[in-house]
Amino acid sequence: MGSLPHPDQPNGWLIEWGTQLDVRPVRQAVDGVITETAVAGYLAKYATKAAEATGHSSARLTNATVNRYATPHTHAGRLVDACWRLGRPGSDLDETEAAKNSGRLSYRRLQRWAHMLGFGGHFSTKSRQYSTTLKALREARANWRRERHRTADHTDDTETTLIVGNFTYANTGWRTIGDALLANTAAAKAREHRRLLKDVVDEMPGNE
Repeated sequence: MGSLPHPDQPNGWLIEWGTQLDVRPVRQAVDGVITETAVAGYLAKYATKAAEATGHSSARLTNATVNRYATPHTHAGRLVDACWRLGRPGSDLDETEAAKNSGRLSYRRLQRWAHMLGFGGHFSTKSRQYSTTLKALREARANWRRERHRTADHTDDTETTLIVGNFTYANTGWRTIGDALLANTAAAKAREHRRLLKDVVDEMPGNE
């Protein structure tokens, strides 16, 4: 398949899979083959990763801040530079196609998500025709929990509110390493955002 036309490549770029494929069935039995647990662990590893794993950490970039990160000396810096260059104004030669599906194929999105190395979507993707939807999965989980906790005194579908009158100390810290990573990532982004904002204010005329 090919990408949409771009000023740097009017016919678009060819997009295809490489030759290094490792296709194995997912099995429940632990008999030396890949298991559901192994797949879940693999997905969890990437679900908790962010751009910080590459050494890059910044808030959303602007014309005033992009040059601090679009450096040719690092892999992440070259990715930021490519996003900013490919997503420049006027990059969508076929504006009709670029506007489809909420503009997800628009090259302009590359600049908007340059601080995430060009990726502005969900870590997992799937086809509606092939599988199910996230909404259906959420509803199935809610129904399962409701049925699991149903008692003899609660056999209808009437919505109730549980009022908790007593609280007890549970623990201090994060329950999992993934929770800690997400919290530390959010804190790092907040600190970087405050630093960048301060730098922008300091560079404004009259603040020297």
